[in-house]
Amino acid sequence: MSASDTRALNRVDDFLNYDFCPWANRWVYWMKHPLVGVAVVAITAGICGTFVAPQAWFLCAGLLIVGMIGLIWPAVSIAAVRANVRFQQAWCEEEAEVSVEVSLTNHLPLPIFGLSLRTSETHEVLVSFARVPAWRKTVYQWRLTPHQRGSFPREELLVQTGFPFGVWTAQRTASVSGELLVLPKAADLDAVPALVSSNWGNDQYSSRRTGDCGDIMGTRPFRPGDSLRQIHWATTARTGTLVCTERQLAIQNRVVCYLDVAAAHHAGAGVNSSLEWSIRVFAGICRELASQGSEVRAVFGQESLQVQSGVAGQRRLLMRLARLPEAGIEQPTRQPNDASIAVVTDLSPAGNATLPVVLEAKGFESLAEAPASEDRVTSTGAQGAVTIRNCDDLRFNLNAKWRRACHAVS
Repeated sequence: MSASDTRALNRVDDFLNYDFCPWANRWVYWMKHPLVGVAVVAITAGICGTFVAPQAWFLCAGLLIVGMIGLIWPAVSIAAVRANVRFQQAWCEEEAEVSVEVSLTNHLPLPIFGLSLRTSETHEVLVSFARVPAWRKTVYQWRLTPHQRGSFPREELLVQTGFPFGVWTAQRTASVSGELLVLPKAADLDAVPALVSSNWGNDQYSSRRTGDCGDIMGTRPFRPGDSLRQIHWATTARTGTLVCTERQLAIQNRVVCYLDVAAAHHAGAGVNSSLEWSIRVFAGICRELASQGSEVRAVFGQESLQVQSGVAGQRRLLMRLARLPEAGIEQPTRQPNDASIAVVTDLSPAGNATLPVVLEAKGFESLAEAPASEDRVTSTGAQGAVTIRNCDDLRFNLNAKWRRACHAVS
């Protein structure tokens, strides 16, 4: 089939499935229920049995029996079952598998077929059970892979069955023991900027070891990879060879990282919204800075958290980020004046951070955005900035853009 034929068939399919009268949906949607079709055919068979041929009553009786069984059997089955969901661990990261235990108690002398566990609002079926033995408590284990941070379950869990005919589905609430806290998956970054603190008293320097911060301690020959900012031009002009300055080593550098979590400054919904990606990038930046020995203060919403370099300290930050509302906070917060790194969107108010990471909110409104092919690092008044267009830009270009921006501010 040629491409033109495929496009023509797609246009015909779109036309046949187009909703021309959405205002009338509430009046006709009830006709989609299987019981409506069964009832219409049964009534038609009854009329035919009365006025045309008595044999039609057999069809009417058969359809009524099917309808009654389809209504009563699921109701009796779901009334006799009890479901409890328990998580094997208290927390996990996004995209990590976690074991979930589901115990089903059947009080009937007959097995129950076709049970499933689903969410109440999104109607997502989480797991299905082909058969639950009679008069027994059965424990099942299954692997859950949460895709978005937050407390799971986000909504009520229901156990349901439509067996045997699926004409009607009976359901009841499943009890949940505890909760599963899903932590954001921090972005992987492999560079740290040599940030210039707005308050020199915030940094502690060594007077014996050399580095890239503090006062000048001496000079040395140029080495490949040195920044042009380190070149001592007067000595270079006098000697005719490149000479670099050596400064003090920062024993402990204090860095303030800011994350804009205001709902009005973000776009999109779900796992690929600009807020979710901002949180992942922010967590990755804080983790990398803390692991390199910096004293990191994370500021987001009404929170101001000191991030420790150990695993426990970083997990504490991730747990605070996991508790943020899915849509963000209603009351916008101001960017601190001493912010060194800010993860914001193009809808956020202007700030004076040394290294801003800016996500273009419009690019996260839909997954239909074209893949990012340009590698843009723009200047916005600060020494360097990272601009992210959409999800694909984050997945494929974030590390390169971050590394380039780190070199720009070094």
